[in-house]
Amino acid sequence: MGTGIEVRALIFAIGDIHGEIWKLRGLLDQLEHVSTPEDRYVFLGDYVDRGPDTCGVIDLLLRVRTQRPNSVFLRGNHEQMMLDTRDMFESGEALTDFDTAANWFAFGGAETLESYSKNSASRWFQRVPETHWDFIRQTTIEYREGGYVFVHAGLLPPGEIWERGDPRLWIRQPFLNSPADLGGIVIYGHTPSPSGEPVVMPNKIGIDTGATYGGPLTAVALNPEIEFSKENVVFYRQR
Repeated sequence: MGTGIEVRALIFAIGDIHGEIWKLRGLLDQLEHVSTPEDRYVFLGDYVDRGPDTCGVIDLLLRVRTQRPNSVFLRGNHEQMMLDTRDMFESGEALTDFDTAANWFAFGGAETLESYSKNSASRWFQRVPETHWDFIRQTTIEYREGGYVFVHAGLLPPGEIWERGDPRLWIRQPFLNSPADLGGIVIYGHTPSPSGEPVVMPNKIGIDTGATYGGPLTAVALNPEIEFSKENVVFYRQR
């Protein structure tokens, strides 16, 4: 016999992981105790680079995808750099576009490759299993549910101009300080909070709390059927 109580599925959005496998494991353990199988996990991208174990992070996310098939995996700018660098090396363009390839290696790519160093291959990108490349390729740029918009970096405010790639992967300003109506409450990562605390504004919530810089890995729980207010937002953090 039913209880007559409506159970509303929640969304748990998880911020930038950057290879921090132990923080990811701890945060997922927390969420398993407070979530139901119907709840959705939305990962905001930047799984790779900088931290100690990109390989382990993607292995764990692949298990999450199997266990929670309604999960959403967004792409971050670091996944995009990794894909672009592989494409250039495979096509030979890296010889003429060295700066782009060098940027990825310098901004965390070296740590990513180190996490795959047990795999022997003649070319660097062959160390990464194709299942991991497939996972990265299958990430999406944007997800919307209820009154929320989930992206890695942010959205371009109305009337602004952006010419440096997809702003949803790269933007900081002019998004961060914009009070504009962006078509929903934007849940984003990409820009680490200097205080290590989530950023909550009337039109956006930032949950990159600098996990790869010694800060916590943060998730936010949202009910897409309830109008957003600061009072109904709950955070989970793993140091």
